[in-house]
Amino acid sequence: MEVIFLSFYVGSLFLIVFAVAPTLLRTERNKDIAGSFYGRILWRFYKIAFFLLLVYLILGEKWLGLLLLLGLGLNVAISMWLKKYKRELGNIELYDFNSPQRTLFRRVSYLSTAVLFANLFLSTIILIKEVV
Repeated sequence: MEVIFLSFYVGSLFLIVFAVAPTLLRTERNKDIAGSFYGRILWRFYKIAFFLLLVYLILGEKWLGLLLLLGLGLNVAISMWLKKYKRELGNIELYDFNSPQRTLFRRVSYLSTAVLFANLFLSTIILIKEVV
């Protein structure tokens, strides 16, 4: 039963990492609007992912569930920092591409995506282990 919840988590992570993020974050125009939309999607995803992982933690192996929840928590923390920093900056498009503020924002955004990818990789390995 816990495999179903883990597979929903892996599938939603796959969608975020390979469909939503590349589509929205590679736009040349209106990066501010695209980033805002992506942020809204992520915050909704976090709520669903937390529920799925909590059920997996209860039904499945405790230490693996805790590890996955820790990875999700890291993503939430990075997203919270990005949201706060974005509020300080305002419209990101008003800054030069190479400005220190925009460079920091871009690097932390890439870090967030990399952590999401690492969570996807780890949860996929755990799912394969559970199924096989």
